[in-house]
Parts: sequence; C-alpha cells; structure tokens
Amino acid sequence: MRGSKAARRWGLLGLLVAVVVAALGVSAWTLVDKGAGSNPGERLDSLIDPPRDETADRERAMAAGRTFVQRFNTYGPDLLDDAGKMPDYAAVGKLMTAKFRTVFDKNLGYAEETVKQTQIDRVGTPYAVGVASIDDDSASLLVAGVVEFSYPDPSDATKRIPFEPLRFRYEVSLVKQHGTWLVDDLDDLDDDLPSFGEASIPEGGVPSGSPAPSPSQGPSPDGSQSPSPSASSGEGR
Repeated sequence: MRGSKAARRWGLLGLLVAVVVAALGVSAWTLVDKGAGSNPGERLDSLIDPPRDETADRERAMAAGRTFVQRFNTYGPDLLDDAGKMPDYAAVGKLMTAKFRTVFDKNLGYAEETVKQTQIDRVGTPYAVGVASIDDDSASLLVAGVVEFSYPDPSDATKRIPFEPLRFRYEVSLVKQHGTWLVDDLDDLDDDLPSFGEASIPEGGVPSGSPAPSPSQGPSPDGSQSPSPSASSGEGR
C-alpha cells in the first residue's frame, strides 16, 4: 500500500516536472521566434513593450483622415433640425483635437445659415489618401477627391439641380491622443488662404477656410437667379 502511494507521488512529481519543462520550452521558443533584438535581454524587452506596428498605424491614420474629409464635406438640408441646427454635422468635431474643434465650432453657424438660406446640399467623396509623413504621435496626409453640390429646382420642388463638382486636394494634419488619431488642421492645397485651423472670422464677414460654399448669385438653367458655390470660397472644402 505504501509502495503504491509512493509510486503515485513520484508519478505526480514527474508530471509536474514535465509541465514545467514544457512551459520553459514554449517561453524560450516565444522569446526566440517573436522577440526582436540582437540578444536575449532586448528580445525579452520587445515582448514586454512591443514596438509600434507601423503598417497598422498608417492604416488607422489614413482611415481617420478619409472619414474626417468625407464627413467634413457632407451636409445639407436633411441634417437641419427644427431649430435650424445641424447636430449630426456638429458631431464631426469628435474627430478633431480640442484646438481644431474650437475653430470648427466657430464656423459651424455659417454652414448652418448657408444651408437654411440656400438649401444647398453637398456630398464629399475622397478618392485618394496618402501618407506624407508619420511618427509615433503625428501624421500628415494628402487627400484628394470631389465635392458635389445641388440645390432645389425652382420649378419642381421634388427635383434638385446639380452644380459642377469641385475637386479638392487637402493636407490633413493629425495627432494621436490616447491611442486615437484626431485631426488637428486642414489645408486646401489649391487656394492661397490660411489653413482652416489658422483661419479667423472677420467681423461681419465670411471666415476664410469656411466649411461651407460661398453662395453667389448666378443664372439657373431656367434663367432665374439661384445660389451657386464659389470655388474661391476657401471650400472645395
């Protein structure tokens, strides 16, 4: 009986030793296979604090820039609430840093007023996004695309009349905060105006770099006067 118990103890001990040896083997293989560095210490450090996945980070930055440009350039009368505000468009501010959102919020009322007065609808479509530069916490993107505009047909309220689409080329500056890429500035590369983040709102005037087309009076197809977006408004934006 005693011999049977001793055999079981030795058997259990042997099993535990085998498990420990196997675990050490797996750990050693992980260190060699997954670790980065020229010696075991550097490899161990790389497993504890792994290096940034540059490819994944670029993709996340590009996705953030594309989403921002599309939403920044898309709004119209369907977004107006009963108070004449566009809360869904205002929510684009969540994609920005606090500094940039302050500028955006100051310009938001102009976009809302333009939509109320003209009923202009606009849809932005980014076609190409590239990374100009990127590091651990900042990135600069180049984004190209078009903005399509339309306004109500004066002779048929159920129809809309399109304008010639405006092409844009932007430089989008991003910073990473708490692991998330946020837009910190936007610059139209085809105008001579300051970047959106550097723009100011002159008293009684239209802000440069405004997020809305500057409505001007131009003849509609039926000869009546209708609003049209101006390419020099600071917006193909």
